[in-house]
Amino acid sequence: MSRSIVPKKNKAEDDIVMTPEWLAKTMIDTLPIHGKVLDPCRGLGAFYNQLPGDKDWCEYSEGKDFFEYKDKVDWIVTNPPWSIYRKWCQHSYKIADNIAYLITINHDLALSARIKDMEEAGFGIREVYTIKSPKENPGTKPWPQMGFQLGWVWKQRGYTGQIKWTNL
Repeated sequence: MSRSIVPKKNKAEDDIVMTPEWLAKTMIDTLPIHGKVLDPCRGLGAFYNQLPGDKDWCEYSEGKDFFEYKDKVDWIVTNPPWSIYRKWCQHSYKIADNIAYLITINHDLALSARIKDMEEAGFGIREVYTIKSPKENPGTKPWPQMGFQLGWVWKQRGYTGQIKWTNL
């Protein structure tokens, strides 16, 4: 599932917020995705159904737990559960070379423990994309409005260059 939480509540049951298909497509279209791609929280398929090429998925509610996934992939792309984001990233670093998560960007850029985890795993931030939070999410519960900058952060194994900022 595309998962996120309202940070002030910080409860796992608030993690399930389906990403609008147009937003998943926008994200996918901005990234140079190639090789094997994993959507670790498929949900209704907003990301998975639009990913190119060789792809795989996990979905906890369907018995495919991301934390049990051990295959190596070139990319992981999704909206992860924000309440367990650090643990989520730690596992991602073990299996992927490129990671792009739809998240409030402060989740990646403002917490020293998460930055340390990323650096110790040999990753660098390649690009940060910022967008306006969707106000509506037809057919599911509304997208949380929280005042933090929404976007996706592309992290790449071995990257040490400048971080590119793109406002969409």
